[in-house]
Amino acid sequence: MRARLVALIAVMGALGNVLGALSIPIPVPVPYPRVELCFSSLATLFMAVSIGPLAGAVTGALGTIVSTIRLGNPFIPLGHTILGFVAGYASKKFRPFTSGIIGEIAETPWIWFSVIFWAYLVAGVPVSVLIPIITLINIKAFFDVAASLLVCEILLMRREVKDFLKRLKE
Repeated sequence: MRARLVALIAVMGALGNVLGALSIPIPVPVPYPRVELCFSSLATLFMAVSIGPLAGAVTGALGTIVSTIRLGNPFIPLGHTILGFVAGYASKKFRPFTSGIIGEIAETPWIWFSVIFWAYLVAGVPVSVLIPIITLINIKAFFDVAASLLVCEILLMRREVKDFLKRLKE
């Protein structure tokens, strides 16, 4: 990887963390797991659909450190790594919006596994209580991704952004 690309991945990872710190809590009937509306996936998806799967995966892992600490689930970075990698890979054949939705579909089983594993085994929350909460988390994740992808689509239409990405890839 070129130094400029590594620097961009680091900056976008930092942006993901800032956006993760600005998340909005969603009330649920149990104290754990916490559910938050969070747009940290914006940085991951932008890198995935504009640069590629590896950049998306690394940005996804780096951009969720704050969310991981806030929500207390150490499996979050792997989920965003899956999202970034699959969205980046899908972007070779599909438009950014479709690619990101495909990435979120690929991340969905990981969301279910990680929340059940962490909340049930570590915090002791009954699975019967977790199912509606995980469903909410999953719906919320699709909303986060869809909103982030709309921003990505708008950014990628800008001539300045296209020129920047072209210079970055040279």
